Amino acid sequence: MKTKNTLFIAVTLICLTLSCTPKTDSDTKKSEVTKTVNTFYQSFEEKDINLMSDVMAHDDSMLSFGTALFDIHKSWTEWEENHIAQFKAFDRATINSTNLNVYLSQNGNVAWFADITNWELVIENETIEINNVRITGVLEKRDNVWKIVQIHASVPQG
Repeated sequence: MKTKNTLFIAVTLICLTLSCTPKTDSDTKKSEVTKTVNTFYQSFEEKDINLMSDVMAHDDSMLSFGTALFDIHKSWTEWEENHIAQFKAFDRATINSTNLNVYLSQNGNVAWFADITNWELVIENETIEINNVRITGVLEKRDNVWKIVQIHASVPQG
C-alpha cells in the first residue's frame, strides 16, 4: 500500500513539473518575440536600417504589404530599398504599441503577432499623427534567433 502511495505521489509530482515547463518556455519565447517586435519599432524611430536588418529575414521570397496601395515588397532587397527611402522622408518617428498580442505555434518555432499602434511622424517640422495602425507579422526562430518573415501594416478607413 505504501509503495502505491509513493508511486502515485512521484507520478503526480512528475506530471505537475512537466505541465509547468512548457508555460515557462512559452512565456520566455513570447517575451523574446515581443522584444524582436519592439526592436523593429525602434529601428523606425532611430531610422536605423541595420537594426531593422537584424530582426528581419533576408529571404528573396519575403512578401510584405505596407499602408499604401503601391507598398508591396517582394523580397528583403525591395523592403530595404523602400525603408531607406522612408527614413529619408521623415525627420522623426514615434511608435506607441497599444495592444500587442503574441502567439506561438505548437512546436514553438513560429510566432505571429498583432498590434495596434499610434504613430507620430515629424516631416519638415510638421507633426502628423496616424492612430490605430494595425500591424501583423510572422516570425520564425532561425539559429536560435527570432526573425520577422512576414509583416503587414494597414490603416483603418473611416
